Amino acid sequence: MTSTDQPEPRSEVYLVGDLRVDVGQQRVLRADRDIDLPNLSFRLLVTLVQVAPNVLSNELLMSRVWPGLIVSPETVNKRVKLLRDALGDDAQEPRYIAGVRSRGYRLVASVSRAEVQTAVAVLPLAAVANQALPVDKALGPAATDTVPMSTARRRYKAPLFWGVALALFLALAIGVGMRYRSSLTGTPVSSGASSSRTVAVLPFDSISPEPSDGYLAQGVPEMILNRLSHVEGLAVIARTSSFALSTSTMDSREIGRRLNSDYLVGGSVQREGDRLRVNVHLVDAATGLMAWSSRFDRSLYDIFALEDEISDQLADAIALRAGRAKPGAVVKERSHDVEAYLAFLKGRTLLGRFTVPESEAAVPYFEKAIRLDPQFAAAYASLYDAHMQAADGRNQDLVPLRERYRPLIEQALSIDPRSGAAYFARAMWGSADLNAREADFRRGIALDASNGRGLTAYAVFLKNDKPRQNWDECDECQRMLRRALQIDPMSPSAHFRAAVWATESGVSKTEVAERSVLDVLELDPNFVPALDRYGKYRWLFDGKFAEAIALEEHAIALDPDDPWIRQKAVAIYLDLGDEIAARDVAAGIPSGIEKAKLLLAMYRGDWRAAGMAAMGESPWNANNVFDDWQAGEALRDYAIRTGEWERPIRVLNEKYKLSKNPQASLSLNNFRQALYLSQLLAASGQTVRALELRHAVAAWNDAHEATLGSVYARRLRAAMLLADGDHDAALAELAASFRSGDYETWWYTLRYDPVWAPLRDDPLFKAIAENVRHYVDGQRAELENLRRKGLVPWRGSTAATTAARGVH
Repeated sequence: MTSTDQPEPRSEVYLVGDLRVDVGQQRVLRADRDIDLPNLSFRLLVTLVQVAPNVLSNELLMSRVWPGLIVSPETVNKRVKLLRDALGDDAQEPRYIAGVRSRGYRLVASVSRAEVQTAVAVLPLAAVANQALPVDKALGPAATDTVPMSTARRRYKAPLFWGVALALFLALAIGVGMRYRSSLTGTPVSSGASSSRTVAVLPFDSISPEPSDGYLAQGVPEMILNRLSHVEGLAVIARTSSFALSTSTMDSREIGRRLNSDYLVGGSVQREGDRLRVNVHLVDAATGLMAWSSRFDRSLYDIFALEDEISDQLADAIALRAGRAKPGAVVKERSHDVEAYLAFLKGRTLLGRFTVPESEAAVPYFEKAIRLDPQFAAAYASLYDAHMQAADGRNQDLVPLRERYRPLIEQALSIDPRSGAAYFARAMWGSADLNAREADFRRGIALDASNGRGLTAYAVFLKNDKPRQNWDECDECQRMLRRALQIDPMSPSAHFRAAVWATESGVSKTEVAERSVLDVLELDPNFVPALDRYGKYRWLFDGKFAEAIALEEHAIALDPDDPWIRQKAVAIYLDLGDEIAARDVAAGIPSGIEKAKLLLAMYRGDWRAAGMAAMGESPWNANNVFDDWQAGEALRDYAIRTGEWERPIRVLNEKYKLSKNPQASLSLNNFRQALYLSQLLAASGQTVRALELRHAVAAWNDAHEATLGSVYARRLRAAMLLADGDHDAALAELAASFRSGDYETWWYTLRYDPVWAPLRDDPLFKAIAENVRHYVDGQRAELENLRRKGLVPWRGSTAATTAARGVH
């Protein structure tokens, strides 16, 4: 029996109480209604089903549901709660999932295997093409062709590169997209608005006898996607989403739901000598019915004309069914060399990983594309993009690099003045004024409306760079991010940005923020920005130092040249009392120790060196006010000890944008520093503004604690209570701060903070300090256990590390 004669594998289907759990189709139904579960929740449910009625320990659940990730029993508990909420289950009177104290979880609902139904309401996409289609005279004779396709799909086995570059998207993509598209506003993003229809072009099958012809099955749908993306009135799902979703076990309605798409384009490619046969079909995702199909038989050398012909007929078919006029001529931005185009696509896949190594790895692919096709404008623009992204990831000075690589953008625009990729790249990395950059972004959108990367970058520009009255509010950037999520619903980058912004804007509590970023890791478990951010949250929100450092070390292994990841690792290692490991991780990049000077100096109590570093020009402290731990404290302590007020006050004002109007200038990134500034203003005789700023900080802190959590909030309130002379209330608030999990730079508060100096001999303060040290000892023991398991690397001298364990 040949591979094409192999029957489709039968799906595992279970009846769980009143639920129907279809493992193959990744669906849970109750009375024929879908229950939308994210991927981790679905995997958790299936894991419990497969061992029911036995108990699964937290350890086994962690290894089976989160393979390769470091998670805690608390993460398991949170995911069980999410699953219960989705199923309508009650932990007190469970119908489905029961907790077994100190052991794990089990299913209490009855579980049985079900026969797989052969008749389904919606046919799989591969089978849709076998339906008879009525003659549609409006589409011409080609529309009467049927597309003979086997129900068994034989996919081209792509080269190793594609397996590595794309496989990360496949395993964990299912079940996340729809929830993310509603995460910003709480309502789904409609793809069926009157202004446009949404189409997703899926990977084609290669049915050529020669495996080496498989590149055509990659190239043809890519070209169709690129061509359709310029059709007015069509919103085309980005390739990073439509090519990432594993569709072999899904029906067309499910694919459309996952991709938020009205229409799906699929097909097959076959080469025989110098002839190319392409079967294409268009499916209405809402009904699962084929709307149009055709077969094209042309010379291989006519591949680009064939692409235009297919795209024109697809656009006509969609326009006819949407009740619109035939679309007009479109802009074309592509290579006329298939190999050049495929090299370009491989480079774009790597570029979308957002790490230094993969940005650099993209460079030779773009160079190859240019070598094969010197008139390929988008390749020049993407080569510029790759060079700049790698440099930015290393935190290099971009000014000379913009000048060095500027000819690439100029060349792209000289070849094709309507290159959307070139306008996006120039907008992302250019040094022009903000209005000129925004104009480039808008020009890029007009020319390349399906560029998910560009749309997300524009949203970031609107959020971070464009001046606004209120830093936390940005309706336009939220709208643009929703558009990026609609166009590229499986993009980890866009979903990560949505998760982070939900936190910054105060929409989500810290627990929701953690869950949102963890969900990005469902989409791609090795997406470095999400790994880094989840590690930061586990450290800041929960005090889980050991788990956090395991996540940060994993991120460092994937992107060793990113200084910001290493900065967080330095801070976490210091909270663990492992200065040797902190220095070792900092030394892993050029000038790393120099950039870590401030934090390391504060840890050793060297206030003078720390203060000088805080007033210096190090990019470590100048460009990222969220991750510059101890800079504000260093400036305050230096001024108090030296009596030099003017310079530290100026740096605090300028760096943290603390304007004359404190109510308008306070935000998550500067409210603590505003308190330090108020203390220096008071000490230097500027009592009126000092008091005004202090009252503003207290009010902002109280107003935002409910949404942003107790991290920083309670310790800051404790310091203000102490300054007001209420020692008992201050100590009670300090103890509550640590109990809530706020241990970040605990050593500074307990050892060095001048505010607490008068109480360091107080018995209650000593008891608080002892409790904190006991907790940190437990985290350090957990770190050693992770090292022994090989989950965290040993850093520095083992003997020295052992000796450092006693340092508190």
